[in-house]
This record gives sequence, structure tokens and C-alpha cells, in this order.
Amino acid sequence: MAWQPDQTRLNQVGELLQACSDPSQHDRHVQALQMLDAGKREMPDFGCYMLLVFCKMPEAPMQLRQLAGLELKNTIRLQHHKMDPNVLTFVRQSIIDVLGAEERRSRMIAAQIITTLLSIVTLDAWPELIPGIIAKLDAQGTGGSQGAMAAMILVCEDHNNALCSQQHADTLAAILAKLMAQMQSSDAEFRAGAIRCVKHFILRLPNALVVNLPAFLNGLLALHKDASPEVRKEMCQSLCLLVEVKADFLADPQICQFVIEFLLWTTEHDSDYDVKKEACEFWSSLCENEEVASDVLKPYLSRLTLVLLNGMVYSEDELINLADEVDASAPDKASEINPSAFHVKSKHHVADDEEEDEDDEEGGGVEWTLRKCSAAGLDVIANHYRDDILEALLPHIHTKLTDPDWRVIESAVLAMGALAVGCEEGLIQRNYLPSFVTHLLQHMLSSEMPLVRSITSWTLSRYSRWIAHQTNPADGQHSLLPPLVEGFLKGMLDSSKKVQEAACSAMATLEEEAGSLLVPHVAQILQVFSAALPRYQARNLVILYDACGTLADSLGPELGKKEHVDVLLPPLMQKWQSLADDDRSLFPLLECLASVVQALGQGFTPSAPPVFQRCERLIAMGLHRQQAGELDAHDNDFIVCPLDLISSLAEGMGSSIESLVGQSQLVPSLMICCQHPDPAVRQSAFALVGDLAKTSLPHLRPHLGQIMALTQGNITPEHVSVCNNATWAVGELAVRIGGEMDCVIPGLLPPLIQLINRTALNKSLLENSAIAVGRFGLVCPQLVSQHLTSFVQPWCKILSFIRDDVEKEHAFRGLVKMAMINPQGLLDSFDCVCMSLNSWNVQVMPPDLHKELCDMLAWFKVNLEQANQWAGIYGRVPIEVQGALQQHYNLTA
Repeated sequence: MAWQPDQTRLNQVGELLQACSDPSQHDRHVQALQMLDAGKREMPDFGCYMLLVFCKMPEAPMQLRQLAGLELKNTIRLQHHKMDPNVLTFVRQSIIDVLGAEERRSRMIAAQIITTLLSIVTLDAWPELIPGIIAKLDAQGTGGSQGAMAAMILVCEDHNNALCSQQHADTLAAILAKLMAQMQSSDAEFRAGAIRCVKHFILRLPNALVVNLPAFLNGLLALHKDASPEVRKEMCQSLCLLVEVKADFLADPQICQFVIEFLLWTTEHDSDYDVKKEACEFWSSLCENEEVASDVLKPYLSRLTLVLLNGMVYSEDELINLADEVDASAPDKASEINPSAFHVKSKHHVADDEEEDEDDEEGGGVEWTLRKCSAAGLDVIANHYRDDILEALLPHIHTKLTDPDWRVIESAVLAMGALAVGCEEGLIQRNYLPSFVTHLLQHMLSSEMPLVRSITSWTLSRYSRWIAHQTNPADGQHSLLPPLVEGFLKGMLDSSKKVQEAACSAMATLEEEAGSLLVPHVAQILQVFSAALPRYQARNLVILYDACGTLADSLGPELGKKEHVDVLLPPLMQKWQSLADDDRSLFPLLECLASVVQALGQGFTPSAPPVFQRCERLIAMGLHRQQAGELDAHDNDFIVCPLDLISSLAEGMGSSIESLVGQSQLVPSLMICCQHPDPAVRQSAFALVGDLAKTSLPHLRPHLGQIMALTQGNITPEHVSVCNNATWAVGELAVRIGGEMDCVIPGLLPPLIQLINRTALNKSLLENSAIAVGRFGLVCPQLVSQHLTSFVQPWCKILSFIRDDVEKEHAFRGLVKMAMINPQGLLDSFDCVCMSLNSWNVQVMPPDLHKELCDMLAWFKVNLEQANQWAGIYGRVPIEVQGALQQHYNLTA
């Protein structure tokens, strides 16, 4: 039975909407909003009344009808699971007609309702939708056709996954045919809308689009002189997407030339800023696609690079937006402050499948501009074509460096920074860098214009490795490093926030590249860091924390000298004490302290108790707030960051931390963290378990059963970092509790062997798995040696690539023990065993381990010779490895 409204209730709904749309009577307005919310929850047919007002009552005020439409959309989105199916049917039957409403705003709301409803009822349950929209598209020049295009854009954007499925292939073909026709419309809104719709299918490339690609491409190129900026913008975006996924259209020389010439002209000359920016994106997309012929841009390089260089000049709008950044006293805007934008560093061999790509591109606000796009394009082209672009481009840059307009000078310095990665070798061969870097150091860093000082710091940082290692031939002294350090430090105390940011970020880059070469400058660097910490505002503080942490990572124990501790630690601890427990600005400071603690070691002892206690409190508070529903289940920085800092305390201070652990409730909280649903929390939790195994084992002992069970449950590569840290932690526990592992090894060993045999897994995970198995073999050789044949070959290959340290030592001691119990288990892989022994630098190998390995090899030789098997088995060992074993292990053939 069709739904019928209750007139009394309809009148009440109308009065409520009227009150909701009139905020002038505050109390009545608030009460009406509350009653409307109650209606959504309690009236199953609430949506029908909203639809009725929206599309069936033209006499109602426009504002009231549009409010009803928005309420209908939100009701469907939030309450659809509670709605009577008849209500959704009523909406489906009525809403398409509203696409022809007189007011544009009402048509847009109807389109939004359609896409919202489609996510609930699906295309299968609404077969009349697409034909209905297509029919209205045919009525060009009417409100209905405009509403239909708005709906089509949203449907293609929000539901392209469903439309690309095989079951809707015919529907998609009909849509694409209609859109191809609309690309020739006399109305620019329809031409742009049609391209925008098709654009949403390019990355998925359904068969219906592949068949129509020639027609689509021809239709695009026919619009290259379109008067509408919106059409030209959609055209540029579509070409960028096409070159990413279906670049073979450039195989036709005429089309290739036409597309490149069009986009080159558009990048340089288009009258619309946004169109130029979209055209500029094409060059990066083209160069980054390995399927495109590597020399496709060679004939255009001299023109293209000059166009990009000219596009790097600041626009007037950019300068207006950056005005506040020139003044260090101007408060940071809320949108600029993102204390969570830090990267927790890998610890304890933690590594995800792919580390985040920390792009060190030049800053200047979050908006993507033509200037930034041009610089990024030149960077990609420089990486692709390298020296090929220098001959034509360098004279233009050189000229611009002396231009009377500071903005042109700034763009030339930016361009040189963009060339750094791809063209540094070519610049060195041309002997261009010494004079250029000297010019930047002597003139550009002290420019009157803050934005020139800022970009100069960034560009110098891009060449910092080369600069750091330049020496004076006469005395061997570093000739450019001292003025570079001095220049960056001066910039860090600049009156411009923009310069502070660039100089501080550049200093962090230099710390990574120069490393121990900065030791003579440490006192000077720390004095500036100490002065900047109380001076910087929130956004630059995050960068300064990173610079402090990077310095600690790069110089390590050098920073632990008392004279350095006394300068750096007080201002850091003052910041630590000034922040409340719920202040998100704590996170980058916690990461910074994690690095500083490891470098300072025992020098951090006076500050350790309050830091440890606060970290413990933060973890407990975060867990409690999540259990109480006060904190989102995925908002785990309040747990992860303090876990990581306690790990650093354990690593930096060693067993000194044991008393703090013993006086706390850290371990029970840690057990909860090891069961947390968020992999990031478990990753940090298992890292801390491993660190505490090394420093505070007595406090883990009461929980060993639980730890082993939790570890076994996380030895799965589903979450690589969690699995990695759990594997590392159980290996650390094994070498410390020894034979107590015998009851848990039967459960832990099989999943580790499975990992070792999956040789394509993450390298760090394979190494930690191999070390853990070796440590198991060391403490429980009887149990593990039974399984040698199932893992020894890949295990030995993995061990061959591990650096020579105590963990590798443990694994090889385990090898010796297992070999003596089950020598038969090594015979089929004896060549792999020999090659793994050859991976050692015997100069750093402990003498007793060296003797054990020599004795093991000698034992195998004697016994295999007696069985007449030695020649055959040892013959599989490569000749060069045999020579090395004879030299280092006294093993002869």
C-alpha cells in the first residue's frame, strides 16, 4: 500500500521546519531543532514528510523546502537502517522529478539525495534511476537537464566501483555514450560535466571506456581551444589521468605532438591560473610512467624547463597569503598547527612494508600552487633526464639570479633546489656548485627579503651532503661546512617564521648528511636550539623538535657530554613540564625525547623518574579513555608515543630503568597494549617487551605465559611491523630465560619457520625470524634441531645478509648446537651453511664462536670422509667460498 501522510503531523512538521529555519527566536529555534532530531529517531516515516515538503509543496517557502531536502538526505544517511522500506520506495519514486526544480539549490540537493540513497539501495534495486537521469539530460537548456548533470556527476564520482562491475556493463555503456554526446554540447557546463563524469572511470578503465577511448580522446582534443576555463581544466586533468594508466595513446606521433604542444602552451599561456596548474601536473605524470618512451620529451626540454622555471615565481595572491609568515610575532593560524604530523621512527629493526616517503619539498603553506607544481615538475624531469636539461636551463637560471626583481631571484634559487637530486653529478662535472653555493652563502642567506632567505636555506639543504664533504686542498679543512652551519643557525633565530622554518628544517637535513662532521659545531648548534625552544610558536616547534632528535640520532653519545646535556635538556624539560597530559603538542616532543634519551644515556638519569612516571600515566590514561569511549579507538598517539619513549629510556639507560619499572604498574598496562585492536599500539608494545627483556626481566617473569601466548598470536605477516617486533621480542626473551622456553617453542617455532620459508617477505621480518629461530636453537637445541631440514636452507641465506653483531652471534651459536645434535639435518644444505659462515668478518667474531665453528666444520669433514661423502657434499660449495673457508676456518677440501 502506498504511503499516505497524516495531515496533522504534516502541519506539525511544517511548523518545526519553519522554526528551525528562523534563528531569530533563539529558544523556539533550539527547541525545534531538538524536536526535529527526535522525529528522525522516533518517526519511521520521517523521511516521507521531508520529501513531501521538499518536492510536493511548491507553495511552501523555498528556504523551508530546501531545509527539508537536507534533512531528508541526512536522515537517509544516518537512519536508513531504521527506515521502513516503503519510505525508501516513496523517495525513489519521487526524487528524480525534483532534478527539474526551478531553484538551482533544490536541484543540487536532489542530486545529493540520489547519490546518498544509491549507496543504500544499490543500482539493482533502482533500475529506473540511470534511464531517468539520461532522459532529463536530453532536455538541454532546462533546469531538469542541469539537475540531471549534477546527479550524473555525483553518481559517477561516488558509485563508479558499482558501475564498473560486469553486471552493470550495459548501464555504463549507455552512460558513456550519453556523456560523449554531451562533450559536444553548446553549453560549457555540460561539456565540463561530461568530461568530469568520464574522468572518474579512467583509473579503473572498464571495458566500456576502453572501447570508447578513441572517441573520448578525440572529443577531448577537439576542445583544446574551448572558451570555458572549466572545460579546459577538466581536459587537462583527464589527460594527466590517461597518461598514468593508458599512456599508449601517445604512441601515435601526431597525437603525442598535439598533446604535448597543447599542454606546453597551456602551462605557459592559459589565461586561467587553475588551468595552468592542471596542465603543469602533466609533466610529472608523464615522466613517472615507466611505460612511456624515455625520450618522449627530449625535443621539448629546452622550452619545457624554461616554462617551468618561469612558473616558479610567486604570485601576488601567494605573497598576500604568506604575509603573516614573515612576522615571527604573528600567531600561528589554527590550520597551520598539526602537532600530530610527526613520524615515529623505526626502532628495534621495525620496518613497515614501505616506509613513508618524507618529501622534503620546499614549504610555503599547504595550498598546492602553480609555483610548487612547476618546481615539482622540474624535480621529476631532472631525475628523469638528468644532465640533458642543464645545457639549456643553466644560462636562464644564472640570468635570473641577478634579476632586479627579488621574486625572480627567489624562483631561480628554488629551481636550483629542484635540480639537486637529478642533476647534482652534472653540476659537479661542470664545476658549477662551488661558485653557486658560495653565492648563496655570502649573499642570498642575508637577503633583505625573508622569502629569499627561506628558499636559500632549503636549496642549500638539498646540496648539504656535497657541501659537508668539501675540503680546502691547501689544509684539508672543511671550507663550506662552517659558513653553512652558521648560516642555518642564524636563520633559525630570524625574525621571520618562514625563515625559521626553512632554516630549522635545513639544519635537520644537514645533521643527517654531515653526521659526525658536526661534532666541532655541537656547542654552537645547541646554544641556538636552546634559544629557539622558548621562542618558537607551535608549528616551528614541531620542526625544532625534529632537528633536536635528528642531532641526537646522528651524534649519539657525543651529545651525552655534561656540557651539552646542560644546554639542551633544561629547555626541553621546561617544554615537557608546560604541556598538559591531554595536549597533542606532547607527541612531537615525546618523539624528540626518545632520540635524546638514547643519545644522553646515563646523562638523562636526573630527568628519568618524572618522564617515566608521566609516560606510564599517559598510557594508563589513554587506555582508560578508550575503554570509557572518551577517545576514538584509532586515536592512539596518547598510548603509542609514551610506549616508544619508555622503550628509548630502556635502551638508553639500560638496567638503570629496572627500579622505575618495579615501582610502577607499567607491565599490566603493557599486557593490555599487546592485545590492543590497533596494530600501531601492538607494534610499540612488543618493542617495549623486547627492551624490558634486556633491562628489567624480573618484572616480566610473572607474565611470561601471557607474553608468549600474545606473541604467538601476533607472529603473522598480516601486520608486518607488529609481527616483526613480536618476533624480535621473543628472541630477546629466549636468550635470557634459556631452557624455560621449552614449553612454548612447540607453539612458536612453526609460524616462524613458515615466515622464514616465505622469502619474498619484508627483509627485516625475515632477519628477525631467522635470529629468533637461531636463539631458540641456542637455548633449546634438542627441540629445534628436529626441524632443521624444514628451514636450514632459507635460514642460512637470511643469516648471510645480517650485519655481524650479537644477534647474529646468537644465531650461529644455535647453529653449532643444533648441528651437533642433528648433523643429518644440515647435509642437504651444507653449501648454504658454508656460505653463511663466509658472510662473517672473522676479525669481529668472538674468538670462542670462531673456535666452535672451526671445530664444527672439522667434525663434518672427518665424519663425512669416513662415510665417503665429503667430496660430493663439499663439492657443491662454490670454489671461492672454499678458499675463504680454508683461509678463515682452516677447512681444506
